[in-house]
Amino acid sequence: MEKAYEFFDGWLRSQRDFLENWVKTQKEFMENWTESTKKLQEAFFNQVGSQDGHAGKELFELYNSWITSMANSSKVFTDEAAKIQETWKNTVEKQMEMSKEMVRNYSVLFKQTAQKQQ
Repeated sequence: MEKAYEFFDGWLRSQRDFLENWVKTQKEFMENWTESTKKLQEAFFNQVGSQDGHAGKELFELYNSWITSMANSSKVFTDEAAKIQETWKNTVEKQMEMSKEMVRNYSVLFKQTAQKQQ
């Protein structure tokens, strides 16, 4: 029964590691995506913004305003999604700890029952 508990404990540890890595990579991906969008916007602005013409400049300013708004909205969404993922991860970790405790208790109970039957 001790081996089963060790197996379960190892499985829970791998699940916890997976959750931590998953939340971390999701957060890093969204941060990098937001930064990439800003850099692309700056490069586009430097390329197109330097050209002459009132109509082109006005159109570009509208685009710049729109993309800035989208990037800011994405940042807010990313921050909130990261908070939700972190809360979810903590909830799952608590559930895993409860399951681990149940396995430990049942393991002790089964061991005691087996000893009484002998």
